[in-house]
Amino acid sequence: MNIVLFDDEPLALDFLEHQLNLVRNVNVIGKYSHANVEAVSENIKKSDVIFLDIKMPGLNGLELAETILKIKPDLPIVFVTAYDKYAIQAFELNALDYILKPVQLNRLKKTVKRIESYIKNSSINPYESAKHLTINVLGEFTFQLNSDDTRIISWRTTNAQETFLYLLHHHSKIVSKSELVELLFPNMDVNKANSLLYVTIYQVRQALSEFNKYISIRSIQNGYVLKLDNTSIDKEVWENELDKAPKIDIKTLDQQEKIMSYYKGTYLKKHDYLWAEGERYRLETIWVNHAFKIANYYYKHHFFDKSAIWFIQLSDLVPEDESVNFALMKIYAWKGYGVLVEHQYNQLKKSLEEFNLSVNKDIDKWYHDWKSSKGK
Repeated sequence: MNIVLFDDEPLALDFLEHQLNLVRNVNVIGKYSHANVEAVSENIKKSDVIFLDIKMPGLNGLELAETILKIKPDLPIVFVTAYDKYAIQAFELNALDYILKPVQLNRLKKTVKRIESYIKNSSINPYESAKHLTINVLGEFTFQLNSDDTRIISWRTTNAQETFLYLLHHHSKIVSKSELVELLFPNMDVNKANSLLYVTIYQVRQALSEFNKYISIRSIQNGYVLKLDNTSIDKEVWENELDKAPKIDIKTLDQQEKIMSYYKGTYLKKHDYLWAEGERYRLETIWVNHAFKIANYYYKHHFFDKSAIWFIQLSDLVPEDESVNFALMKIYAWKGYGVLVEHQYNQLKKSLEEFNLSVNKDIDKWYHDWKSSKGK
């Protein structure tokens, strides 16, 4: 196991090297008391793990870790610090391990075992041979490999999950650190917020470590950019298929319905993010408009059962839409489902009342004429 050490205290650096040399299968290939990682990038690339002090001159350990990860993404990092156990809790989540100074040999051996386990698990990655990753954000938020292996990622914190989803929302574009700080830690001291942001980004990378061949997060121009490789996002696939779809007719309806089935639900359905509302509304509007075309085609060509299926779905999304409800009322009347006609009318009336509106006069007249005809 090749290890590189960073600590601004030469004595602490020498002591840590001495302790590591007492552990089997460990090789210290570099030790540095400065934070100029570019100058020692070759050793960083050769290393299996980095040990670094939380406090380095002019740069804290989290910032240094961020710089190191630019050279070798997903490199495991162990923090060495003089902070007490209460202060260290802030860093525990984003590091492979942490060690308190002075470094004890028995504690160091446990750390090395943890590193060995991490390296072993990383090398036996069941996803390495997978060809394509799909990130599903319509309905359930899941990861899917080769269409047959669906997984839900375990996130250390809600901030880590939101950070990933926000970067994914803007993938291939630079998102400034100040924008992320404002999103995640509004009204917090800037220095503290920046430190927490470094922790959060590290947590995101750790959560995605098994997918590092598909997803990368880079620090660029005082911001972050999320890049995807051999990866698609279901909402983009759905939109592309819809754009390429032929005109709706009797021959293409099966294809149209298959494409519409890719829309599994509202964008980030279970995540109430204010920043996602615009995209959620945009995608929902696209679905509604296309579903309305399919429903109307079936209706005009007297496929009333199929038409009803689409109008029912539409009424769930846009319960206040009069044309949708009116179409259902007429279909139910034609099929002799009087109870459903009344139910649909009352649902429409209730939905409109929430906006201080009343039912359209033509629809109201049709309904009361229908009720009168029933009584005869």
